Amino acid sequence: MKRKYMLRQGLMILNQLLLIVFLCVMNTIEATIPAENIVHIVLLTFLFWDGYNISGKNVKGNPVLSQFAILLVLFGWHFGLSLFASYSLADTASVVILPVCLYQLVNFVQAFLFQGVNYKGRKIFLSGIAILCFTATMSFFLDRRWFYILYNIQFLFSFVWCIAISVVHRKRVWFILRSQRKQLLFSVFFVLLPFMCYMTAFSRKENYVKQMGLYLIVVLTFVTIHSIIFRADHKQKTFFSLSRSVIAIFLFVCMTSFLLTIWLFDLPILTAITLIYLLVFWGLLYRLLLFWKAGKLEDNTSDEVSSFYEYTVAQIKHEEALRKEFTNYLHDDILQDLLSMKNLVRKADQIEIQRLLEDTLRKLTSSIRLQMQAYHPKLLKNLTFKENLQSVLDSITNDSDTLVVLDCRDDIFLVEPYTMLICRFARELTVNALKHSHAARIDVKLQQEHDMITLQVSDNGTGFSRVPDDHSPHHGLASIQEQVIFLNGKMTIRANPVGGTNISILIPMKGDESYASFVGR
Repeated sequence: MKRKYMLRQGLMILNQLLLIVFLCVMNTIEATIPAENIVHIVLLTFLFWDGYNISGKNVKGNPVLSQFAILLVLFGWHFGLSLFASYSLADTASVVILPVCLYQLVNFVQAFLFQGVNYKGRKIFLSGIAILCFTATMSFFLDRRWFYILYNIQFLFSFVWCIAISVVHRKRVWFILRSQRKQLLFSVFFVLLPFMCYMTAFSRKENYVKQMGLYLIVVLTFVTIHSIIFRADHKQKTFFSLSRSVIAIFLFVCMTSFLLTIWLFDLPILTAITLIYLLVFWGLLYRLLLFWKAGKLEDNTSDEVSSFYEYTVAQIKHEEALRKEFTNYLHDDILQDLLSMKNLVRKADQIEIQRLLEDTLRKLTSSIRLQMQAYHPKLLKNLTFKENLQSVLDSITNDSDTLVVLDCRDDIFLVEPYTMLICRFARELTVNALKHSHAARIDVKLQQEHDMITLQVSDNGTGFSRVPDDHSPHHGLASIQEQVIFLNGKMTIRANPVGGTNISILIPMKGDESYASFVGR
């Protein structure tokens, strides 16, 4: 994980270096940036900076966050190249990158909306826009007219499909809109108010408002998504140990002195921008060196860590410890059984040895499945949530004669972290019924209506109706009940009229912290 993180940061540094080289080339040919493009420069600079910032925070390599960072960088390049549209090479590059930007935008939006979970038609949709993106890009070098036709087809296809997906999954869309309404309203006021003031002030100057409509769409989208994803960012350890007010004053003084130097020496705008981007490049390199140095430090067991980088490295080391624990399990349990079986294979012609081998294999398979699900229920991205839940239940009952039946809608949706929690609850309750109820049939029913999740696990076994406690043999149920109460939910245990036990869990599904959980999982 550490190497992948450093690789991603290295690619961002390389991108900044290419950007500096491009600006140096523009300086060499004495290209100029008119004063009316200052706002454009500020906006695209924020796109690049935000992309670097998100990439730096993405310690665990969340693929949706990686897509977001790449998307910001792509749009930054598009807007940056379009500033030099009078030069044929820059103009060509800014136009060619458009289909790629659109593809990445649509791909990211659908991944963000569904939190990486599969849905019907996803593969066909992504394959279709990928083919249109490739075709449109290649057609640019053959015929400009066909390029614009194919690009408009790609845009129309993407727009219509997104509308269709939103209609089909309107419950999910409406839930996200309601749960994230504060962030949406903040983004609208934060972006629209300055844009409206700017457009009013320069409404009669065409050069000042050129491309501002596209900027508005892009910035509004990115600010909204950024505010949703990082709404709980205040809980993270920060890089700076100074207070925010001191940092703000320090940055203000630095920027003022920098602008004053440019004014005194009458530096061209493009030269000043190049110097700023050069400072950003060294800042990115310094940040990577800090992370590398933090990785060399010994484990810090104190509650307070001195920097964001030591905090992130501590997270990585914690996950490495889990991997080591799992490795020990493989060595001490799995490998030993395999070696024993290897020795028994030589005597496999004996009936007793064959039975022993079969028994060992069965126990080994069961142990592996249980250990995998205990560490982390595997939720595959190419499966829907119902298919994933069915897979989790199947992995429990492969070696059992008990019939487990799942009752769940195909289009049910749960947001993070409830997907993982419900899988764990369903698994634990089913395992508990298999161990203690001696049931012939277990029914698992899952519903999500009006932002309430209902999970019922019912069996026809011996049953019990007393609520478990810490001293109960059913301590797993006590643990689940504690978690349910923490989620403001309710857990009910009652006897079935025809025999057996019915356990019902009712949890309110809240989306205000959903994306913070999704990003940090």
